[in-house]
Order: sequence, then structure tokens, then C-alpha cells
Amino acid sequence: MHVSEWVGLVGTKSTDERLVEWFAQHALARPPKSVTANQGKRSIKDKARGMEHHFAFDIINDRFYPPVSLKSGSLECYLQAISLYACSPKGSAVLPEGFWNGWAGPGSSLEHCLAFFDGQFEDYDDTYLFRRAVGDVAELKLWFSLKKQRVETIDVRLVEDRQFLGAYDFDPENIHNTTKQTATLLVKWLFDDRHLLLDDGVYQRGLEDDHEAILRFVHGHLNGHVWKSQLADDRALRDVLSHTQTSRRLVLKDGETLELFAQHLHLKAAGAWEAYQRVYNDDTLDDWSGAVAEFERGVVLTFAQRMHFREMLGDAYRKVKADIG
Repeated sequence: MHVSEWVGLVGTKSTDERLVEWFAQHALARPPKSVTANQGKRSIKDKARGMEHHFAFDIINDRFYPPVSLKSGSLECYLQAISLYACSPKGSAVLPEGFWNGWAGPGSSLEHCLAFFDGQFEDYDDTYLFRRAVGDVAELKLWFSLKKQRVETIDVRLVEDRQFLGAYDFDPENIHNTTKQTATLLVKWLFDDRHLLLDDGVYQRGLEDDHEAILRFVHGHLNGHVWKSQLADDRALRDVLSHTQTSRRLVLKDGETLELFAQHLHLKAAGAWEAYQRVYNDDTLDDWSGAVAEFERGVVLTFAQRMHFREMLGDAYRKVKADIG
């Protein structure tokens, strides 16, 4: 048995017979047939070898995206990662002799790690993070403590992108998305300001300011999502986009805070913010969540309001860009 055999399992569908047989052969619990949205992921521990196998459905990699729903309501899942080693005061699990042969392993020195990973690492104060591609969809990650001069953890996991907008944001049937315009408005802003990595020909054809047209564009040119790899390499842009997906405010160096949550910008652009607050803060409502959702669904932006939404994003982006310097 060699570490490369385990590494080769990553990315396998949980119901693949080869994976099921491998788990049975090594006395592991049967892989989960699926994962629910609430679970997010499921893990199977291998106490004998000190490993842990992680299965997930929402994998930000086009090879496994978008998630596939089953009739049961759960989702197909894949072996997303394996925790191969974690330094423990109880000692390491016993592995067959030669398990790590030719690879950086638990007993590797810093010099060995530097050689195995071609001298490439990320410096986190007293810890080096090493990465190396293994196959076409996975990477090996090793954390080395400079203070303790030892390997702390070793994982192999699928290479994933960073998601800002996903399949659910552009799904017309998603009942939980109560302000469906927000995702397409964000895409329109990204397109108009040329933040997307697209050919000049695509930009020259333009993008109509129409919800349905933008949805078609997203599926035709962006694979149904907006990920980091599809955007210009711009920290300010990433900061703004990440804050459009949370109510947490973006704080500038001078203490100024920006609220960029797209759902709230949508309501403000419509001039409906104060009315929304009255509903949101009304604790006498019999069905509070239903009333809030109904209000949000009822707000549809006009052409001028859509422009205002994008202008607010542009203003925020310029502020953040200047703040970063």
C-alpha cells in the first residue's frame, strides 16, 4: 500500500463501485450515497491509519459542478478530500513500511519538503504551507512548523475555485432567492466595467439590461456561475463582491464602513428600504418570515433603479480601490 493509491481516490463519486470496494477492503464504513444540503459534507474516519475521508456535493470545480439533485432531495457527492496525516500527542497511526516512499511525509525535514515541492511554499509566520498538483484535479497540501521543525498536517483535496455567485443564484426555480434581480445586476455591472475575463468580441456584442438575457449570458459564457478565476485579478473587486453576499460591513482604513449586501442594495435602489425595515422589525406578524419574503419578492427594479444599483457598486469599488492603494 502506498500513499499514491489513496491520493488517486480523490474526486471519485461516492457510489463508484471501485471506491465502495476499496472502503470495504480496508475495513472502512461504506461511503455515503448522497449528502443533504443541510449536512454540506460527510466524513468517514479511518482510526487505524489516522486518516479521515470527506465527501461533499458543492464542489467549486467545473468537473463536479453544478450539484446534482436526486429524487430523494439529497445530492450526489464525491470524495472531496482525505486528511492523510495530523500530528497528534497520542502518536501517529501505524502505516505499512514504505507508505510514504518517494513523497514528503510525516517524518520529512524542511529540506526534504522544499525539494519535493520544488521550493514553492506560502509563508504564514512560523508555518510553511506547501502545495503540489497530484493528477489533474487534486493537490497535496503539507503544513510544516518552523518553530517545532516538523510536519503538522498533510491533506490531499480537490482543487477548488472561489465562488461569488453560484448555480442557485441563477436558478429561476430557487424559492429561497427572493430578490432574483440581484445576481443578474451584479453580472451586468461586472460586464459593463469589464471586470470579467472575456474575449473582446464578447464585450463588443454588449449585454442587454434584461434579467432573462443576462441569465442566458451567464449560462452561455460563464458556465452558470461567477468564480474568482473568471475575474480580473483585483483585490478591491474581490472584496466588494464578497461583501455583496453578506450583511457584514466592509471596513476601510479610516474607519468608514460600507454596507454592500446585494439584497439590501436592491431594496435601497428601489427606494423601499424604510418600508422594508418596518416589516422586518414588526414582531407582531403571525408569519414574520413569510411577510419579509413576500415584501422582497415584490420589489422589482425599473431601468433607472437598476442603473442606480450598479452606480452604488461602482462607487463602492472605487472607494475600496483607493483605500487599498
